[in-house]
Amino acid sequence: MEDTASPVTPAGETVFHPTEKPEARAGIPIIFIHQNYSPYLEFTLRQAVHTNPDSPVYLLGDPANNRFPFLIHKQINELKSADAQRFQEVYRHQSPNGYAYELFCFIRWFLVKELMQQQGYREVFVADSDVMIFSNLTRYSGETGLNTYLAGFNLGADFQWVASASGHSSYWTREGIDRFCALAIQLYTEPRLMAFMEKIRLGKIEKNDQAGFSDMTALYVYYEEYGTRVRNLSQAREGSAFDHNICMSTNFRIDEYEFEAGRKKVVMREGRPIARNRLLNQDILLHTLHFQGNSKNVVHRYYTGKGLLGSRLFRELRYQASLVYRKVKGR
Repeated sequence: MEDTASPVTPAGETVFHPTEKPEARAGIPIIFIHQNYSPYLEFTLRQAVHTNPDSPVYLLGDPANNRFPFLIHKQINELKSADAQRFQEVYRHQSPNGYAYELFCFIRWFLVKELMQQQGYREVFVADSDVMIFSNLTRYSGETGLNTYLAGFNLGADFQWVASASGHSSYWTREGIDRFCALAIQLYTEPRLMAFMEKIRLGKIEKNDQAGFSDMTALYVYYEEYGTRVRNLSQAREGSAFDHNICMSTNFRIDEYEFEAGRKKVVMREGRPIARNRLLNQDILLHTLHFQGNSKNVVHRYYTGKGLLGSRLFRELRYQASLVYRKVKGR
């Protein structure tokens, strides 16, 4: 009898057997999107596979990062759609970030929409490539009713003041992503929404906010349009939440979590991060940690999957050396 068991990498992760169809796994598909290769991907991608073994895990990328046999790699260029082209034609750049960077931040949502359409997925979870996932998202969605919403993403209590929301950890239904992509185009073509964007622009000028417009602005407008049908993942619910940014004590409320050495004070318990919510006086389970900016240098410390011991040791030694260097240079 032919052995149909999937082979295992040296890091201890299962890879796909040629006869296996990982796209058909029953769990909520998890989608990462990343251009080029970054060393921290070894940890964030393996972590997602480790905690969600029944979910198809995708990396929408390019030839430079087509090197992970334990997930499904899709070329970004193969997912470009007519809707994405339409958005590119109407997009007007109004951001201090570069044109190509900001445009791609929008286009990635059209890639998600196209993948869902191609595979017939009803729901997906999308994570930035610097997000570590510690919970089984299929189980979480069913147990908490997330699957009854159009979408879910991260907002702070001040979201209206800053006119911003974040999709770094986000849940989408097919209807939800269809509506968001349609809205992204309408922001630059429909008079009502163009007027709303102009109101936001004038408000930013008044507040001396130089952030400009991005897909985070579009997510904010989406929340204003469909608020009761969108779950705020930053807000603690039944003792858990999704991390907005590990480098901030704020998650939903200002100064919400205990903070130490420039990061949320996180304690790992049975492979899952716990943070103390000062306002609720309660320990909160964080389903994800978002390692934005320089915090990517410590992502290896929170990896709970198999293998990668050598990589973890190397990254820790390099990180410690950088601390010594900065301390000496500071003198």
